[in-house]
Amino acid sequence: MDGDAFLGSLAIRHELNDFLLNEGGHIGYSVRPSARRRGYASKALADALPVARDLGISRVLITCDEDNLGSRATIEKNGGVYEDSRNSKRRYWADTEQSGTL
Repeated sequence: MDGDAFLGSLAIRHELNDFLLNEGGHIGYSVRPSARRRGYASKALADALPVARDLGISRVLITCDEDNLGSRATIEKNGGVYEDSRNSKRRYWADTEQSGTL
């Protein structure tokens, strides 16, 4: 939120089922189109990593669409390491122990 304006959302999933392991990941985020390219997603993801760590998740899976260059950059900026692609989703793992460096 920025005042009364909704900017986006973020969800931390404590456990992964088969769908989340292959396509959704531990952390999902979205920023409304008019608020993109201002660093909100990167900041939200950076802030979520220590929360995930506090929940006992030492490594988080974060995914994005193959063609989403902005999300790829956000994940990589926050320490995401590319593992593979499944069903047109890029899968990244990030250590939560190293979070808080941005």
